[in-house]
This record gives sequence, structure tokens and C-alpha cells, in this order.
Amino acid sequence: MSEEKIEFKSGLTKVSMMAIMYAAVIMTPVIIFMALSTGLTDPARFIPVFVTLLLFTEVGRYVGRYISTQEAYIIYFMAELVAFESLYFQGLLMGLYYREAPYTKLFGIADKIPTWVAPPLDAYAVKVRTFIAPEWALPLAVSLLGTLAGILVDIGLSFLFIQLYIETEKLPFPIAPIDAQAISTLTERSPQKITIFSLAAVISFFYEFILYGLPAISEVLMGTRVTFIPYPWIDLTNLFEVAVPGAIFGIATDISTFAVGWVIPFNSVIWILIGSISFFIIGNFLALKIPHPLFKGWQEEWVPGQSVSWIWQRSVYNLWASPRIGITLALGIFSVIVSAKAIIKSIKSLRRLSEISKAKGYLSLPYILLLIISGATIGIALDIYLYPRLWFVWIVLWTVIPFIQGVLLARSYGEVGLGVQIPYVKEAFMLAFTAPGDPVPWMVPAKITTSAGIITHRIKVAMLTKTRPIDYFKATVIALPLIIFLSFIYWQIFWSMAKIPSSFYPWTGIQWPIASLNFSLWVSRSIVIFKPDVIIGWLVIILVVSLIARYFKLPFSPIGFAAGTGLLPHFAINYFIGALLGRYLSKKIGKEKWEMYRSVILAGLFAGLGLAVAVSVAVTVIFRSIWSTPF
Repeated sequence: MSEEKIEFKSGLTKVSMMAIMYAAVIMTPVIIFMALSTGLTDPARFIPVFVTLLLFTEVGRYVGRYISTQEAYIIYFMAELVAFESLYFQGLLMGLYYREAPYTKLFGIADKIPTWVAPPLDAYAVKVRTFIAPEWALPLAVSLLGTLAGILVDIGLSFLFIQLYIETEKLPFPIAPIDAQAISTLTERSPQKITIFSLAAVISFFYEFILYGLPAISEVLMGTRVTFIPYPWIDLTNLFEVAVPGAIFGIATDISTFAVGWVIPFNSVIWILIGSISFFIIGNFLALKIPHPLFKGWQEEWVPGQSVSWIWQRSVYNLWASPRIGITLALGIFSVIVSAKAIIKSIKSLRRLSEISKAKGYLSLPYILLLIISGATIGIALDIYLYPRLWFVWIVLWTVIPFIQGVLLARSYGEVGLGVQIPYVKEAFMLAFTAPGDPVPWMVPAKITTSAGIITHRIKVAMLTKTRPIDYFKATVIALPLIIFLSFIYWQIFWSMAKIPSSFYPWTGIQWPIASLNFSLWVSRSIVIFKPDVIIGWLVIILVVSLIARYFKLPFSPIGFAAGTGLLPHFAINYFIGALLGRYLSKKIGKEKWEMYRSVILAGLFAGLGLAVAVSVAVTVIFRSIWSTPF
């Protein structure tokens, strides 16, 4: 027992805290500017992670203060937190934009935006473009209080799911070794691993720079985007629509999508492919040909020559939103059913922690309940204060929904490595219990999902890197306020430089009007996508099939199928091709050796991606700041 306690080491040191401060101070404006200018927020999350980790590990080598694996773990995930939380104050400015957006005005919503979302357009703070004014006090308080409530719930649930899925059920968490290998490779400096990692990173850097960087840089230098490799996919839909109208075809162009197929369980990859093809290729095609009231909207809207993005959005709204709700609801119920005994066992074990659990820093059940109840109480009280008529909805959204979403998300990360959650939760409640044209309840900070699932994944990585799990939570408590504070400062600076949206920040001029249109369509009831009979039908079918498959040990992956129904065929096919390549290489060089190589290669690919995007953003910022004007 003592040996197991000793092997977990602390990663929260002065060095790791310096790295967190560096990432927060230096990388936050990079992430914000990238979001405002290009909208590439998904690849941007690798920028602070690998730039910070590579910098500190290299500096550590030169000064003789080597970064430990445990310190690197903290740096890795706190830098990732920087990428996620840098955009915290975007929501406040978007709420302000809704007061003047053409679409919200057209639908009669703009003048109904409450003052706790954003101050009036004639307020001093809006005219001079500043957050530092009394008019922003209430919106800031609402946002921060809602965030605090959500964090308390998430942390409490994460301790429960850690005990459930890591300690009790011992799920594999197939993506966790990638993070662990990235961390250990850069700190341990094994010649074999570092060579493979570096080669993968160099290849990825040049490819991803061509993919992401050259179009952005050429647009700044020449005023037009020069694209050598289309991002995020090559659209082949129009080539096939004569033979298969309505279906979606394309090739995802990010090479990491092939490599992800190496680590997802092969059976899950197959069902991801089946789910994606059955919905977006076969389903889209048949729904155009079969005369049925359920398909009427799709048959009326579809016209030849449309892009992947248009077909994807419209087919989801017309055909697949209700089935996906039913499928994911079934998975949430299924996860609770199959984990019922493990949940009871986990709760019992949390009532009296073992010495090993205490050494890892786990919280006991009373503290977990205190966190969850405190967060839910704050959230419910805030929401009732803002919109008291829906008190029963806020209670459900802060208590029942986070648990169901958390169980589903944590299990999907644990089994497949991809996050699956129930979509359109808030939309369903709002459409059922609010009046058309009233935007106020839509803007209440309700709890419709939880980050406890991804936190569970990160703690699994802590186990693989021998880091004390409690250090992750301690680091988060320290880092998160710093990141939010710096986000506030930098958003203030960017807003004072130029109006948002404006031509100075090109992506906002494209995406924010679209977001305001979607918001207006939901609030005005112009989108009708929920079909209760379809939701219930899919719920029953998937739940029954999942239970039968589990009882008879049939090779059906319900989480894989659910993930596929929300994934474009481009990505699902790439996963499958990557999985086939992985199986071939596993036989060719040996399973044990391949399992080590695949995670190192994939970590290198993501490192190259992060560095390529970082260089692209840096060059774009320099040239735009030289040649652009704010108006």
C-alpha cells in the first residue's frame, strides 16, 4: 500500500505555476485574436499547450532544472484551460451585439434583451467600448456567479465519476495515453520516443501550416485567400448528387483525423462509421425518395448544388435532431442502468476513503455532496431571480441534467475516447415552456451539460503520469481566476481597438450575424425540429438494442453509433481508414511496440498542429496590426 502512495508525485510547483502564468499572459491574446479573426478555435487549443510545454522543457534542459513528468502534466492541462477559457467574455459582447443585430431587429427581439445580459446601446460603457463601467456590473455578476455555480457542480460530479469509471469500472479511456505520451516524451527525452515525436511534429507542422497558415497569411498580404489544401474538408457532394441526391460526401483534410482512428477501439470505429453513413448518406438519400410526413420539410428544402455545410445543417434540423436526442437520452439511461451497481459501490467507497484514495487526494462523499448541492443551489437561486416563472425548469437543469450528461460524457470518453452528450436540451425546455418571441429565458445561465466528463479523462492521464489527482483541482482553482481576469483585460483591449464585430476582426463579421439569426429563429419558433414520437421511438429502440447487445455480448457499440450519428462521413471514414492502418501496423511491428509508437506519433502530430497554428497566428497578427485600421 505504501508503495502505491509513493508513486504518485506532486506536479504543482513554483515552476509549473510560472508556466501557467506564462500561458495565461502570453497565449490568451493569441487565442482571442485567432477566434475573432479566423474562427479556428478547435486547432487553437493546441497552441498554448505545446508552445508552453516545449518552451519550459527546453529552457529547463539548458538551465539544469528539468521539468518533471508531473509538472508537465499540470502545465499541459492548465495551458489547455487557457485555450478554453480565453474566450470567456465573448458571450457578453455577443449579448450586446444582439441588441443591434439586423436579424434580432427583424424578428422583434433586439429591444427585449435584458439589462443583465448587456447594457443598453446608449449607455456610456457601450459608446466608449469599455467593460469598466457601472452598466456592466450586473451582466458581469450574473456571468461570474453562474460560472461559479457550474464549477462547483462539475468538480463535485467529477469526483463521483472518477471513482465510478476509473477506480470501480476501470474503463480504458483510449485517448488518455496520447496525452500521457506527449507529456512523458517531452520530459523523459527517451531518444527513440523523441525521434519519433519530432519527426511526426515536423511533418505535421509543414502540412498544417499549408492547411491553416498560408490561407490566413495570404489574405492579409494579398487581400485574397490562397488555398492549397481546402480546410476542413474537400467537398465532393456535388460530384455524387446526381446518383445519390441529398447525401453528404467529402474528404477531411486534417491528417490527425486518420491518426485518431488508431486509438479508438476498432469495434467503436466501425459503429461510428455505420452511424455516420446511415444518417448522412443513406438516410439523407432515402428521406428524399420516401413519401412520408416526417420527411416533408427535408424534401421541400433540399435543392441541388448545395454545400456540405448547408446540407449538414438542414438535414440535422429536418431529419436528425429528434433521433439524436432519442439516441443520446437512451445512452444516458443505459449508462445509469449498466453502472447502477458500480454507482452504489462507488458511493459506498466514497463514504469511507481508503488510504490509497486519501493519498491521491480524493474527496469523501460529504464534501462531494456539499460541492454539488452548493453549486446547484446558487445556480437555481440565480436563475429563479432572473426568470422566476420557470423555477421547475431551473431545478431540473441544475440537478438532473448535469448528472445524466456527466454519466454519458464520462462513459463515452472512457469507452470510445469521444465526447457524446444529449443535444438541444435547453432548446427543448424553452420551446415547451416559454412563449414565442421572448428571449429572456433563453439567456438565463442554465446548466445543460457538465465538464465532469472531460475532467475524468484528465484524471486518468494523471494516473498514467503518476501525478497526484488532487493537484489538478488545486491548479484549476489557482489558474482559472487568473485566466478569467486576463481574459477580461484582453477582451477590453481588443474591444477598445475596434468595434466587435467589424472588418478589423473578419470572422466576427461572418459568424456573429449567423449566430444572431440562429438565436432569432429559435426564440421566434421559426425552427421546428422536435418530434416527440420520433424521440421516444429512437429512445426505446436504442435502449432495448443496447441492453440486448450487452446481455448477449453482441459486438454493438451504442456510444460508437451515437458518436457517428453526429459526425460527418468525412471524419468517420478517416477514422476507419486510420483504424485499418493501425491494425496492419500492429501485426507488422508487434502489438506492444505499435501501442507505444501510435500515441507518440499522434502526440507529435498534435504538437506540430499547435506550433503551425501558433506561427500562422503570430504572422497574421503582425501584418494585420501594421496594415489594418480599426474602422
